[in-house]
Amino acid sequence: MTNVLIRVEADTGAETRALYRALRRDPDLSRLAKLSACDGDPPAADELGPGLDTILAVVDSAGALGALLVSIAAWRDGRSTKWTVSVERNGVRVELRGGSREELERVVRTLEGPRGGDT
Repeated sequence: MTNVLIRVEADTGAETRALYRALRRDPDLSRLAKLSACDGDPPAADELGPGLDTILAVVDSAGALGALLVSIAAWRDGRSTKWTVSVERNGVRVELRGGSREELERVVRTLEGPRGGDT
């Protein structure tokens, strides 16, 4: 099992909450990853709800990591603003900027690292 930290860059928390809800609703992903929200700073006066700056996903395989990235890319591609989403695993941080197969494979390879994702 390994932890994956997910952040929507330049977000006030609303988009991170939207991503978290979308990931939680994905029935395939719910079998492959355990998700939790990590609260950030309290909301500003013009924001609703608690701050949310990071999503923690616990995955146990490259396949689960790939499924997580596909879900993130699908959410991102469905938004009017194409947010940059950073994904971090074992101290390696990479930005997901698109949803193409090549982009997703690049991100999985980067996060898996030279040792195949050993923790």
